[in-house]
Amino acid sequence: MQEIIGHLEKVVHCTVPFDEKDFSERIDRDSPFLWESDFPVAVVHHRSRMDEMTRKVFEDEEMFETGGYTPECYVPSTLREVSTKAPKGVKKVSFLAMGKEDETYCYRPKREGDKWKKIVDNGTFRATVELSYYSDEHPICQIEAQLRDLMRSSKEIPSLKAVGFVWIAIVPKDYEINRLLEHYFPNEWMKIEEETHTAYIGWHEKLGEINMRYFICPPNNKESK
Repeated sequence: MQEIIGHLEKVVHCTVPFDEKDFSERIDRDSPFLWESDFPVAVVHHRSRMDEMTRKVFEDEEMFETGGYTPECYVPSTLREVSTKAPKGVKKVSFLAMGKEDETYCYRPKREGDKWKKIVDNGTFRATVELSYYSDEHPICQIEAQLRDLMRSSKEIPSLKAVGFVWIAIVPKDYEINRLLEHYFPNEWMKIEEETHTAYIGWHEKLGEINMRYFICPPNNKESK
C-alpha cells in the first residue's frame, strides 16, 4: 500500500492547479501498477431490473443472453461505452489499481435474484482509489455522507472489500477536513497544501476493515456543521 500512496502523493504534487483530467492522465505514468480509470465494477444482472432507457441501450449493443441476463465477461471498453449511454446500468469507481491488465473481466451475482453482477478479482487487484473534488467549501457533513456512500458501495463488492481503499479529497486552499480523515483513516492519512488547493489522502490496507459504525455527523443530525 505504501508504494501506491507514494505514487499518488507524487501525482497530486504534479497536478497544480488541480485538474481531474490532468490527474487521470498522470496517474499511469512511471508506476509499477496498472491504473484503470472510471472502471466498471458492477453491471445490472437482468433486463427486468433496468429502466427503459438502460434496457434499450443494452438491447442495441446486443448485451442480453438467454433469459434476459447480461453476459458474465466483458472487454473493458465495451462496458465503458455502455456506461456513457446508460449510466444506470453499471457502477464505477474512480480508479482501480491492478498488478496487470486482463483482456476480459468477469462479473457474477452473489445470489441469482440480485440486481447487480459484481466484478471478480483476477488475482491482481490492489486497491480502489476514489477521487472527490470540491471547488467550493462544502459542509463537512455533506463530504462525510459522500465518502460513506463511496465506501459503502465498494464494500458491497467482495473483490473490492478485500483489497485496499484510498480516498483523495481536493478542497479549497486552507479548508480543513482533518477530523474527517482522522475519524475514518486514523494515522493513515496525509495533508498536502498547494498554492491553489489542499489535497487530503486517506487509506486503509483493506476496505472491509474501515469502521463505519460511528459518524462525525450522526444521521439524525444532518444539519451542516
